[in-house]
Amino acid sequence: MSSYDEVSLTDSEKVDKVVPKKVSWKYRILNIANLFFILIWLASLLPSKYNEEMRIGLKDFKAFGVVLIIIEVIFMLLNRTEKGNRTQRDIMGFVYFFLLIWEVGVSRFNLLPYAFVPAPENVFYVFYEDYINILEGFKSSMILIIFGVGSALIFAVILGTLVGWVPRLTNAIYPIVKAISTVPPLIYTSYIVLIMPTFFMASFTVVFLSVFWGSFMGSINNTAFVEKKVINSARVLNMKTLPMLFKIIIPFNFPRIINNLPINLATALMTLTAAEMIGATSGMGYYVRVSLTYANYTKAIAGIIFIGVVVSILNIFIDAIKRKFVTWQY
Repeated sequence: MSSYDEVSLTDSEKVDKVVPKKVSWKYRILNIANLFFILIWLASLLPSKYNEEMRIGLKDFKAFGVVLIIIEVIFMLLNRTEKGNRTQRDIMGFVYFFLLIWEVGVSRFNLLPYAFVPAPENVFYVFYEDYINILEGFKSSMILIIFGVGSALIFAVILGTLVGWVPRLTNAIYPIVKAISTVPPLIYTSYIVLIMPTFFMASFTVVFLSVFWGSFMGSINNTAFVEKKVINSARVLNMKTLPMLFKIIIPFNFPRIINNLPINLATALMTLTAAEMIGATSGMGYYVRVSLTYANYTKAIAGIIFIGVVVSILNIFIDAIKRKFVTWQY
């Protein structure tokens, strides 16, 4: 658009360009996602072959219904602006379609192998029936994730910035770090669990290493890519090395650190879950492992769903941190 067109815009047109338009209640309710939502509830009224053929039988629909209501409330809250309307409808349409197929194919007609594919009512009832063990596993895993990822990032950013600032250290250490960081953490997870005196130390070490090497290499690269005019401006003010690193270089690279956080969290959770499935006595991965060991696939699927929800919530939390504290991008 030319400068003339920009000047000719009225104040109301400028506001429309900046402020997302709200979607009317009609379009927020009448969409394909909500159609699938209604069909799930209607399908629950059909007679159940699963209930007739399975010894365990079908659990009460209430737990599954509460989950559906929670999902719908979140969908309605997110589906308020025209910009996010289509995306949110598409996402929820796929989610509700999957739940509809699951409900009809398993709970109502029992078309899939019942030994391996439990009904959604039974899976979501686990969250009501076994919530104490699930929350205990969540607490155990989150303590390790918070301390492991937090300490790994702190050490990686500080050491990586120092190494990246000194060219001689960069040339000597960077090739070694690059080689080590390419080794998947899952390869040495079982070995670390074996040699550590306690499982807490083993899990902490696994999470720390899974995040540290990649972040360390990234911090070295980030320091090398800091704009020269920023460094020269600090030198004109006679800023010494340590204040420059902690007040200029690290804050300058803060957006890159935050942007890489979802990848680091996903890697840490994957590695921790693998470690918990090897030798833990608590944790989200341990919950899934014990369920699989006793062929309780209902609880195993519930644990997998719970881990997916936790990862999604953590990513939403990270996005909120980015919007709050990272006000610049480059």
